[in-house]
Amino acid sequence: MNSENKSHAPLQERSRSTALRLLNATIALLDESGLEGALIPRIAEHAGVAPASVYRRFADKNALLRAAFLHALKQSNVSNSASLRSQLLGDTLATSVRKLIVMLFDQYQQHPHFLRALSQFIDADTDRAFIAEARTIIRANIDLIVDILLQHESEIRHVVPAASLRFLVLNATCSIEAYSLDPNSMWHVEPCIGRAEMTDQLVHGFVSYLAST
Repeated sequence: MNSENKSHAPLQERSRSTALRLLNATIALLDESGLEGALIPRIAEHAGVAPASVYRRFADKNALLRAAFLHALKQSNVSNSASLRSQLLGDTLATSVRKLIVMLFDQYQQHPHFLRALSQFIDADTDRAFIAEARTIIRANIDLIVDILLQHESEIRHVVPAASLRFLVLNATCSIEAYSLDPNSMWHVEPCIGRAEMTDQLVHGFVSYLAST
């Protein structure tokens, strides 16, 4: 390695470290207060860098947000690949489905600001490459869940188990998302359905659908 490459290596490593701090700071602020709280000065302060450092690494705020969302989604998939099977797989289909519904509720209720921000940003963004990549990562997570639930294929009578599981996972996720993130959704029309009752109904509908032919 020549002297020029040696001098560039520490600079490149510091730049990567700064970029990672900015991504983690952005994710933390999105999780704390959503898109409204993810302001460049706050992100820079949280990362321990000057605001100018942001623009040396990202074209603008939206570019930083795209990178942060993708980083968070990828990290989530890595974590899920390592642990989701042990978290979800129960002795029966109904047990595994209940574990899934509880996990989804927990995720949306523990990280409402981040998940609402992700949904809002994808809906409003015009960068089709970012949207496609984000959806590809999300789809991989759904595929993993479907693969886990297919371990109970002997209990599934539906003629297309994988397709029906995908539909049911999406249906449950969208229902829980609306319930958890939108206080004006139809789920909150009086008399309101509590989380425990909704969990029971989602599990019952999920398993009953798979028992049909």
